[in-house]
Formats: sequence, C-alpha cells, structure tokens
Amino acid sequence: MAFLTPYATSCFGGKIDATNNIFGPFQFLVSKMSINRIWFWIAIASLVSGFSTAQRHEIGVTFGGVNYIGEIGSTQYIKPRHLEIGLIYKRNFNERIGLRIIYTRGKLSGNDSDASELDRLRRWPGPLSFANNYSTLGAAIEINYVNLPVGDFGFAWTPYIHTGINRMIIENIYFDPPPNISLTSGKLITIGIPFGVGLKFNFGQSWILALEVRPQFTLSDNLDGSSPDLKKNPYAEPFSTSLSTDWLVFTGISITYSFGRLPCCRD
Repeated sequence: MAFLTPYATSCFGGKIDATNNIFGPFQFLVSKMSINRIWFWIAIASLVSGFSTAQRHEIGVTFGGVNYIGEIGSTQYIKPRHLEIGLIYKRNFNERIGLRIIYTRGKLSGNDSDASELDRLRRWPGPLSFANNYSTLGAAIEINYVNLPVGDFGFAWTPYIHTGINRMIIENIYFDPPPNISLTSGKLITIGIPFGVGLKFNFGQSWILALEVRPQFTLSDNLDGSSPDLKKNPYAEPFSTSLSTDWLVFTGISITYSFGRLPCCRD
C-alpha cells in the first residue's frame, strides 16, 4: 500500500524496500492468531475490570472524518474525505487508565486524480478510483497523561494516548482488466490496529469531550481492491506494491456521559 510508497524517501534518503517493512513480523504474528481467541481475552479483561473499586462508566458517540492510504489516490496522512460515526463505551479503572469498546461505521475511497505521484496520475489505461463501506468493532486502552477526575465538578483536561485492536468488515472488491472497473465479491473480514493521541476535557460533573487522531494499521492490502483473491476472482487485476498493507486515519471527536460511582463514595 502507499503509506510507504517508493516516493516516501525524504525522511530516510532512499527507497523503502518491502523487506524493510517493520510491521512484517508483527503482521505475520497477528494474522496467525485466532480472532475468537482475541475476543475471548478482550471479554476477560472487561469482566476483570468490573471489580475495580475506582471504576466509572462512560457512554457516548464518536464522529469525524476518515481517509484511506493505499495504492489509489492521495498519500497524505491526514486528509479526511468521508464521515465516520460510532458508539463508544468506556470503563475507567482509575483517573489515568481506562478500557473502551467502540463500534464504528464509515466509508473510504480513493481517486488517482487526487494523487501527487506521477505513476498514479499516468497509470495505464487510466486513473483508478474506488469506494468502499466498512464497519469496525474493537477494544482499546486509554492512558491519560495526568489524572482526569471524572465525576468531579469543575473543568479539567489532559492529553492521552490509546491503542487497541479492531475487527473490520468491509466489501471485498477487485478490478477487472481494462477498463478497470471495480466490482464486489462478498465481504472481507480483517484486523485493524488503531493507535493515536488526543485531548480530553471534563466539563462539569458528567460530560467529557475528546479530540482525537487515530491512525489504523490493517492486516489487509485489499481495502482498495489492489490485492484480490485470485482463487475466487481469477481474472482480477492485482496491483499491490507489497510495501505495506492499507491504513485508515480518523480525525474527530467523541462526546461521552459519565455515570456510576459518585465522587463522594470514592476510596
């Protein structure tokens, strides 16, 4: 995919070879793991967290823009193109660490006419474009830089970091040979590894606003149809660069309402 295209050389002074993909061993390891086993351990973590005496709960919505980085279109890291919306639940272990469960739906697309690389603008037999819909369900750990007294009156804020794992369901698309029209062949299920940074604000006693940038590394290189399953679609046209898999980048906000253990009852 194009996050590490042969043109991404300014930081390293040379072309990046596929063998230099730092995510290769990690990608191989996660791809061998059972999705059911991953969700089993997420469930166990959720149950264990239920016995935390310092816990509070949050529930709310998340929305913002999302852009894809792959073999088609622009390779800019943050360039929101489509809306992503979702529901979010958080369980705070204490004032710095929490677990969140998030479900999102969105759309991604790419068009070579938006690219700055000449090989995409001059692609034969013409520029490619695609659009795809997806949904994700995942869990992540949030760590605040300083204590955020959720449930206290007044105003407080903190930077935070987060990382987790998602299960993504997306249309399985591929391109026929010229004129290279994208077609759909069922669903594709893959794993995403989201991470990122944000700012979190506590307003009053119950409301929390978070501003967040969330890149997501996926284990699929076919979000854009560039690496099709040739056993299912033998006439499909692959064009993956094999330098890395596809990425999504979310830039947006979440608004949550906190409830549960009252401030006066804290330990």
